[in-house]
Amino acid sequence: MNVSRAIRRSALIVGVGLMYGMVGCGDAFEAPPDLVGTWNSTALVWGGIDYATEGMSLRYTLQDDGDYSYTATNDALGWCEPGVANCSDSGKFETAGSQITFDEGTEWEETFSWSVTSGVLTISATFDGALATFTFQKQ
Repeated sequence: MNVSRAIRRSALIVGVGLMYGMVGCGDAFEAPPDLVGTWNSTALVWGGIDYATEGMSLRYTLQDDGDYSYTATNDALGWCEPGVANCSDSGKFETAGSQITFDEGTEWEETFSWSVTSGVLTISATFDGALATFTFQKQ
């Protein structure tokens, strides 16, 4: 009788553990498929100036699990440390509808509106009262 009770208790514990594991898996972030990939900047307009035409470039890689990485070349917008022209970094991103937030909950958190049309990603936001609109071509 005690053996039967122990087996039922073990089965119940395993069943509850599997249930929580399955619920946890369902809550994992998955990026919109059209946003996933590597994106190369074609225009980096902020305050009416296109920094891409002045030689700056950004390359973002957005993964379906919410990881991102970027490389900035000839930085003119403050992606890199002061005095550093080229840099790379990585972090996490989340999406909610047409909003994308990079590094949520950190001092580097930034939220943009985004859209993808025919392989072109456009993100935009207002910083320090100036509109920033960045466009990227999918690699």
